[in-house]
Amino acid sequence: MSLSDRLQEDFEKRFKAKPTYVVRAPGRVNLIGEHTDYNAGFVLPMAINRAIYLALRPREDRYVFVESIDYGDYVEFSLDEMVRGRHSQWAEYV
Repeated sequence: MSLSDRLQEDFEKRFKAKPTYVVRAPGRVNLIGEHTDYNAGFVLPMAINRAIYLALRPREDRYVFVESIDYGDYVEFSLDEMVRGRHSQWAEYV
C-alpha cells in the first residue's frame, strides 16, 4: 500500500469522510544560504528523498483537526483561540 493510499484510508477512519485533497510537498535541504533568500542573498537548495503528505477536507466551522500518523498524535484547535505551546511540537508548525 502506498503512503498516499494509507493516508487516505486513515483519514476516512478518523473523520468518516474521504479527503477532498491529498497533496505532497517534497523535502529539501539548503546547502548554503539558510535564511538569506528573503534578504536578497543566494541559496542552494537541493531536493531530498523525503516528503510530507497531507490529506485535507474543508470544514464549515473554524476548527482544525490534525493527526500525525508518524507521531501517533492528534490535536484540535479553534482558529479563534490559537495559543502557542498548547499542543505537541509538530502541531506548532500547522
